[in-house]
Amino acid sequence: MIQLDNLNKRFGNRMAVENLSLEIKAGTLYGLLGHNGAGKSTTIGMMLGQVMPDSGRVLLAGHDVQKNRADALANVGAIFETPSFYSYLSGRRNLEIFCSYSREVSAREMTEAIDLVGLGKRIDDPVRVYSHGMRQRLALAQALLPRPKILILDEPSEGLDPEGIYEMRELIRNLHQRYQLTILICSHLLAEVEQICREVAVMRQGKLLFHGDWKAASGAPSLESFYLQTVRADREKR
Repeated sequence: MIQLDNLNKRFGNRMAVENLSLEIKAGTLYGLLGHNGAGKSTTIGMMLGQVMPDSGRVLLAGHDVQKNRADALANVGAIFETPSFYSYLSGRRNLEIFCSYSREVSAREMTEAIDLVGLGKRIDDPVRVYSHGMRQRLALAQALLPRPKILILDEPSEGLDPEGIYEMRELIRNLHQRYQLTILICSHLLAEVEQICREVAVMRQGKLLFHGDWKAASGAPSLESFYLQTVRADREKR
């Protein structure tokens, strides 16, 4: 469902992503891990067609993002960087406006997405009174409305309190089980990723250090331990 072939991207003298190849099968709940500056956001930017790779290609559901961006992104819903909304409009009106750019959405589909993310009672309030967690839920509803096959979530729990983190984790689990979506989660919260992802990719300084089932690959007691072992081994090798 997601295929990255020998991706390279340089910004000035800095190699942001180097020779990155990765394949994520349909229906997988996958984690993308790495320190700040590891190349995660650049990778997601290339997947969404917002950053042009210097070389290599991205295929989403079989469509080349660089050659056929519209068809490739028709299969994708995403929360990337900080979601922006019209604060003076209601959550519902924001969804109606943003969905008009992708495809026509029925009232039933709109209601289903709103209820799924738990905003049914607040969807007609102006977004300016929404908490950070509510804005994250609204962004998730927006990402789901095009009926994507792939969901890309960049730091979906960032800035949430413990209750909000738990609710977001359960919501992601529910989406995966209910719709069998291919979900890619980019997060710094290793303990959260550990609870929902068996398969992960670890990046460091633009390079892919590991990809696959982290539990099967090591005897590490936690994803945090496995991540630290992987990073330590890369440091020693360098």
